[in-house]
Amino acid sequence: MLKNYQVLKGTASALALDDDNDPHIEIRIEADGVSYRIALNVRSKMSPHDLLYANIVDFKHPALTDALEALPMGLTDIRKDHPELAIDYVRGGLIEREDMNVAPFQLSGPKNDLREFIEPIVEEGIADPDIHFYAFGEAWGPEHNKPDQYFDFEPGNGIHDIHMNQGDGGSFKATNGPNQDGALLVHFTDTDEWAAIFLCFQSQNWNTDGATGDPVSDSRGGQGRGEGTRRPQPIVASSLRIVAALINPVNGEGGTEAETVTIINRSDMEASLEGWKLEDENGRAQTLSGSLNAGELRTIALDAAAGGPQLANRGGDIILRNADGAVADRVGYGKSETANEGWTTIF
Repeated sequence: MLKNYQVLKGTASALALDDDNDPHIEIRIEADGVSYRIALNVRSKMSPHDLLYANIVDFKHPALTDALEALPMGLTDIRKDHPELAIDYVRGGLIEREDMNVAPFQLSGPKNDLREFIEPIVEEGIADPDIHFYAFGEAWGPEHNKPDQYFDFEPGNGIHDIHMNQGDGGSFKATNGPNQDGALLVHFTDTDEWAAIFLCFQSQNWNTDGATGDPVSDSRGGQGRGEGTRRPQPIVASSLRIVAALINPVNGEGGTEAETVTIINRSDMEASLEGWKLEDENGRAQTLSGSLNAGELRTIALDAAAGGPQLANRGGDIILRNADGAVADRVGYGKSETANEGWTTIF
């Protein structure tokens, strides 16, 4: 487990690139008069060396971004002060294994390596102090009487392990844990837009134990989606998916709205729904029951009066959780997709 899981909020002031066998993009961050360094992995020590990454240019997750915007500049201890900010790639629904692509650290040609995705956004931030950076990972420092090795400020402070921090084997297993993954989020405050960069090593297993973050055996289903759940198993988290929703229904008697969500069992065997839940982005949930035959669709009427999910017409997320509470599927929609009253949105 990481010893010091924190998030750093600040503005970018400089960029450097190391060229050793374990290359990083080094970013100098200023926060309330203190300098920090973000060390962003761009190549794995283990084979395969190319990282998995997702570069989300229009990142929307109000529950997280609103809380981040309210933080003071500098370091925030997530475990101690804000456990609700913890990121978990496997269970949290922010990112899925299928959303990530392989990209080398540096390759000739346009828009095909990590540097070309990361460096421009940092350079834009250096030129514009209204762009705020949020780095999740392991904090170090302050290192008094030891100037930073790249930017020469003192004392040395910073954040590293800005990547998935679970599913490791071998010598890296000691740092495994749930709810401690790294990421880099960027807030363009003038337009209130967000971007997010998620990084992962190809050697990491997305089929992990919910208590330890360690890889689990082939005989046990993992939590969340990814390569680990693609193996044949009786029930896997991703066998049930959200395929449609009636978000803006025609008003019924008394102004009621009969919102629905349609799910499918895409596997080749019956899947139990007992203990599964549908949830909106604000945590309002509805427990499901029964089962779905192979290939069967079911349209579920949402019960907002009983505290169930409510689908906002301005846009939002719909989350499907399995009986263990893991995110089995998560879909998003925007305001434009709800403009036609009574129409069903397809995912």
